[in-house]
Amino acid sequence: MKLKRILAATDFSELGDAAIHRAIVLAAREESELVILHAMPKPSVLEDAFGSGGDLPARMRAVAGDRLASLVDAAMQAGARRVRAEIAEGQAHRALADAAEGFHPDLLVIGAHGKGLLQQFFLGGTASRILVRAACPVLVVRREPAGDYSQVLAAVDLGPRSEAVLRTAIIVAARGGITAAHAYQAPFEAKLRYKGFSEQDIARYSEPEATAAQRSVEALLTDPDLAGLDRRIRIAHGHPNPVLFNLANEMGADLIVVGKHGGSRLEESLMGSITRLLAYYAPCDVLVS
Repeated sequence: MKLKRILAATDFSELGDAAIHRAIVLAAREESELVILHAMPKPSVLEDAFGSGGDLPARMRAVAGDRLASLVDAAMQAGARRVRAEIAEGQAHRALADAAEGFHPDLLVIGAHGKGLLQQFFLGGTASRILVRAACPVLVVRREPAGDYSQVLAAVDLGPRSEAVLRTAIIVAARGGITAAHAYQAPFEAKLRYKGFSEQDIARYSEPEATAAQRSVEALLTDPDLAGLDRRIRIAHGHPNPVLFNLANEMGADLIVVGKHGGSRLEESLMGSITRLLAYYAPCDVLVS
């Protein structure tokens, strides 16, 4: 996978523009084509809210055009060479979907939340559908970039998408180090706890799961694409949500990479909830692969 085309959206909020700045870093480094998108309300929506007969839509479009021109200039100065901006009308998620359908991006970059349309987009159910169904990886930006990612935590569930998670992490994280993390729980562990088994007994019972997980992650890291990278493994007992949050805080991660789906229907449901939780509340940027 190569980042030939990047689509980034902003509502001109602080985090919206941080997403553009991250996209610029990636586009300059990877020599990608970059499209910067801004969605504004349709004139009919503005008329319903503010009355008809004014020039508000034209003024909003002019202001947006000026802001986008500044972002394009910044991208060119940072080394990105193929950059253009687009203004779309309508809801942000629909504008993104339409733009992606025509542009076929290799990566979609969006701020974690904003003050306008993107806030509604990310806090609603539509965000979950985009994260799960997007045809390309989605990078959810939570911080203003300070260069390339240096502390990358790749969450692998040992399902069919684990290799894709690691390979996407390599591309977006450049050639920095990667920590491959897996959270495990033994079958029927909750029932044992409910029946009064001690934590020590449960730890002994789940030890084979930890050993198997360690071997599986080690096997994933033998991928030739990972050659030359600083590779680390963290196997932790517990539910993925708290495990990943704790690991991210412990290592000072600036990027978490997570897959969209697991293997079975149950795994897909579980991974979907983990993905959404990380995208909304992680302490750093999140790449959904």
